[in-house]
Amino acid sequence: MRATTLEEVLQTRYQIKLTRNKAIFIWSSTPQTPLKSSIDLKTKINPNELFLLAKEFKSPIDNDKILVQGLEQYNRLLIYACVRPSLKKIESISKLQAQIFDMTGWDAHYWASAFRELWWKKGKYAELRRLVKAFKLFFEIE
Repeated sequence: MRATTLEEVLQTRYQIKLTRNKAIFIWSSTPQTPLKSSIDLKTKINPNELFLLAKEFKSPIDNDKILVQGLEQYNRLLIYACVRPSLKKIESISKLQAQIFDMTGWDAHYWASAFRELWWKKGKYAELRRLVKAFKLFFEIE
């Protein structure tokens, strides 16, 4: 892990706070003091998986936070975090990872927006199941 500069932290509007088994996606103009309405998603996921994807995107990591530098990367990580908990097979997980990198920016924006909007309305991961199923069906995962 490389050191994060103060300038990077201040410029970052997208961040993912990680705990032992949870990720909280925050999109805010004030990431150091986000509002409750700044939360885009809370999901259970192994943080090491997100750290590996963040490294692929060259996103800085600051202790328990991934400081995502752009909306497109943020969208891709959010999609991964939404869909990954529903997958058990290694082949399906690998296919999801490949899809995250191969999808167009428009696809990433569409799906992440759909996940965010549903999260904002319902506030529970369980409510995302139908949309996750639609994503997997559309991209033939699992």
